[in-house]
Amino acid sequence: MNHYQIVKEVINDWDPMNFLSFSYEDEYDPEISRIVSRLPTASVEKLAVVIHEVFDEMFSRSRSRIPSINNCYPSALKIWDKIYNNKFPNLKKRY
Repeated sequence: MNHYQIVKEVINDWDPMNFLSFSYEDEYDPEISRIVSRLPTASVEKLAVVIHEVFDEMFSRSRSRIPSINNCYPSALKIWDKIYNNKFPNLKKRY
């Protein structure tokens, strides 16, 4: 599975803006593309910040409730685990 597919799966499962119950599966595709293009290799924490920043950039004008960095962390952890632990399966998990 490529990075885009991994991020899409996690973000759609999370549905941070609660759009998917009345919208299409591709609703978050622009946000997913931005997250993938800025995908950090530094840490899960940095990935949570990237996710938060992307949703803030994309939805701040619509007055929607933007997920906090803390609310982004579980999804960042899932993405990180699927991408990086599959690449380095012998590394010990830090969480």
